[in-house]
Amino acid sequence: MTRVRNGNLGCFRREYAGCSHWKSFGWLGKILIAFAGLFLATKRPANAEDDFALQLLGASALQIETLDVGKQSGLLEWAPVNLPINPPGDCNHYGWPVATMSGDTIVVMHRRIPGHRAKGAGQPHPKMSYGVVLWSDDGGKIWSEPYDLRDCMAPEDRNRGGIVPLSHRAKFDKTNQSPRGYKVHLHAIGTTRGGAVIAVNNHGVFRSEDAGRTWKHFSQALREDTFKHPIINIGPRILDDPRRGLLIFGNWFGEVDEYHRYSEKLVVLRSPDGGATWRAAEYPAGFKQYEPAAVSLDGQYHIVTRDQNQVRAHRQMVWLPGQKPKVTQTNLQDPRLVDTVDLSFNPVTRRLEIVRSERHRMELWLWSIAPADWSQGEWRRECRLFGRRGKFYADADGFHPAGAVIDEQRRIQHVFIYSGHPHGPAGVFRLTRTLDTPKLVRFLRKDQ
Repeated sequence: MTRVRNGNLGCFRREYAGCSHWKSFGWLGKILIAFAGLFLATKRPANAEDDFALQLLGASALQIETLDVGKQSGLLEWAPVNLPINPPGDCNHYGWPVATMSGDTIVVMHRRIPGHRAKGAGQPHPKMSYGVVLWSDDGGKIWSEPYDLRDCMAPEDRNRGGIVPLSHRAKFDKTNQSPRGYKVHLHAIGTTRGGAVIAVNNHGVFRSEDAGRTWKHFSQALREDTFKHPIINIGPRILDDPRRGLLIFGNWFGEVDEYHRYSEKLVVLRSPDGGATWRAAEYPAGFKQYEPAAVSLDGQYHIVTRDQNQVRAHRQMVWLPGQKPKVTQTNLQDPRLVDTVDLSFNPVTRRLEIVRSERHRMELWLWSIAPADWSQGEWRRECRLFGRRGKFYADADGFHPAGAVIDEQRRIQHVFIYSGHPHGPAGVFRLTRTLDTPKLVRFLRKDQ
């Protein structure tokens, strides 16, 4: 039985109506089920988990009201996905979600760590993880139990070099200078053309043939003794190129004793065998870029990435295999600490869209550009999807909207974010919005 994780009483009805102890009451049980269904469908619960979700979300009453009206209109809704109800030790910061779809199943991966920064966050724990996954086959209403991808790793790989993975020892285990571990910072997820789900994170490379139900770990992939390169920070999306195999975009990140030592490269990882082995190629980008979000369109890879020179802007690139990327300045500017974006092609509007944090005001905005106008780098700021109270990195944290998924059949996009305190607690949430962007803009702009 799956757990109810989002406070949706309709999900509660669906979950328990099929249990054998209800059925044992015969006709009385049927009446009870019908009555419960009517009651639950018309009344939202007021329970501790709902209160906790609202606390972590940090939104104003007006923002929640807007989301409620948006849900009734079929335009925009929110729900918690995974909250730190009973976290291991100090690891109550659930963040940086990325997602993919395989068939009708959504698979989400996120971190479970002490905090966004080391100071004030607490201590590492044997159950801290950079690869917690959940799946949903009903559009994100009910989620599976969270699964720690380390549980499918061999014992000698699980804590290779220490409890804290290689790239984060400089943050959470400063005295540990062991070079052993997997040479990955951050994480990416994607679906192959055959439907397999591939997940890459600080613990290595994982593959699921059944849409996230079960997993296997490629023990040697991107490990320090097989990957003779610096640590690579990676963007959120894994793409399956029909000619080249799996592709991940990123940049060099330094070594265990050289935290955040960026190069001015675009680094492309390629796996020709479904994730078991990887080859790296680097191309001059001309600036320190970070967490590139990529999409394949018209035979080219379009990329929006963070400019880490001043951490105040995003730049965009177009890349073709074997060629130097073409870099364009954009109007995507912020006064402080830009976040990683989600980049996608909207099949309804036929425009490229990004979901982008504005951390200086703790808001989440939707932007778009016509593919024909890509070279100009002038994006249209469409509407604010969400906003919360607080000051970033002081008493508020979020959102990392990267790795959203588009359900073209239902004409919606699921955006996964985290929200909470930089030291924890923080939880993972789903924002689902219509792909009819003009209609969404008309609805939201009346409140903006």
